[in-house]
Amino acid sequence: MGKPFRIKGVKDSLRAVAWRMVTTTLLAAVAMGMPLFDDVVTASASESVPVAAQLMLTKAARLMEKKEYQQAVDTLLAFQAKGDAPSVGRSDPRGHHHPLIYFALGNGYLMLENLSRAENAYREALERNPDNADAWMNLAGACYRQEKYADAARSFLKAYETAAEKKPERLFYGAAAYLNAGDHQRSIAVFESLLAAHPDRIEPAWKENLIHALLAADQSQRALPHIIELVQTYEGDDKIRWQEILLQQYLALDMNNEALALVMALTRDHPLASRWWKALAHVHLTASRYEEALAALTIYSWLAVPTEEEQKLLADLFLQVDIPVKAAPIYTAMLHHKTDRHLLQHLVIAYQRLGRPEEALEHLEKFARHVPDPSVGMLKGDLLYELGRYEDAADVYRQVAQTDAQHTGRAWLMAGYAAWQMNDLNGSRTAFERAAGFSDQKKAALAAMRRIEQNRQ
Repeated sequence: MGKPFRIKGVKDSLRAVAWRMVTTTLLAAVAMGMPLFDDVVTASASESVPVAAQLMLTKAARLMEKKEYQQAVDTLLAFQAKGDAPSVGRSDPRGHHHPLIYFALGNGYLMLENLSRAENAYREALERNPDNADAWMNLAGACYRQEKYADAARSFLKAYETAAEKKPERLFYGAAAYLNAGDHQRSIAVFESLLAAHPDRIEPAWKENLIHALLAADQSQRALPHIIELVQTYEGDDKIRWQEILLQQYLALDMNNEALALVMALTRDHPLASRWWKALAHVHLTASRYEEALAALTIYSWLAVPTEEEQKLLADLFLQVDIPVKAAPIYTAMLHHKTDRHLLQHLVIAYQRLGRPEEALEHLEKFARHVPDPSVGMLKGDLLYELGRYEDAADVYRQVAQTDAQHTGRAWLMAGYAAWQMNDLNGSRTAFERAAGFSDQKKAALAAMRRIEQNRQ
């Protein structure tokens, strides 16, 4: 066996190809569990309400029940217009501006989708009675639907604090709204309060949001126990999704032993699930265990139809572990319908490793016309040189030197060696002189010219 071929950028290629199991962000994956607010919270207040206001609230409620929302709003506005708005704390004997009138008005606006006016009405109600938990809840809904997430979060928390019954979902809504606002630290703090106050009422979807907040705040280690808990809680597709996320986090945290243990267990428990063999290949590649990665990716290719990128990775791994006879057919098949310089280069390397340079040159000439890349000329020159066809090699190298700026220095150096092999010392020296103008080839070119001069003496 020869020296193993090293795949350049194998780990970058790996991340792009071998691990595309979690294709959505965690934010898209989690179920926010936010209320739709199709319904509004109706008044359950124990406030003292003047008779006139009570009658008006009853009338508005009946209109709302019949979905005559605009008429309900107009009725409430007409009632308010009959009395001047008193200052907060001053007498309002008929209740024209009672907090519940504003509350009902806010509900009407909310049902009409006039969110800004609903918000204003709820704020008026709360200015007059800041202990109305229902008004805080509906204000939160109005703000949330306007994407005023921070305001919504604060209102959800006030709804929780002011209510006699401490409903845990209101804390969750507050935490989730802070999460939507991008305030991850406050979101985490509210989630922690929720976990402390209602440990037996936590729903899995709430944990998902907590995990997202922790990951967004770069607190992956704190997220791990919650991820593991969801893996143990869920079944079916949800379980698989969180197993993938757990594996992803292990790898992101360089917890390679935990990642390997997890994916090995998953391949044992689900040997026909192609995703876990693909994941196992990824874990092995991350640790540069190429033979193990090849074995896992081969099993994956038996269970699923590999993409072109995955086929290329499989061929690269065969080449990496010095099994070029398996790599060459894959590269050849791909080149029949895909023009790619790297595929062609690796195919040539495979045949060179097999000790079959003639076939390497044959395939190169066959596919080169479909690969419009001047660097392919260097491959041809190297093969001709390997086959002892020095004159042809020198011609190719000179052509490359004049057309491929990236390989000009090496092309002149190789042209010099090829001419030297033919005993064309003048042509060789000329090529070496040009190669000496490039820093990477200068030392070798000068050494070759010294040897030429020594041979002439």
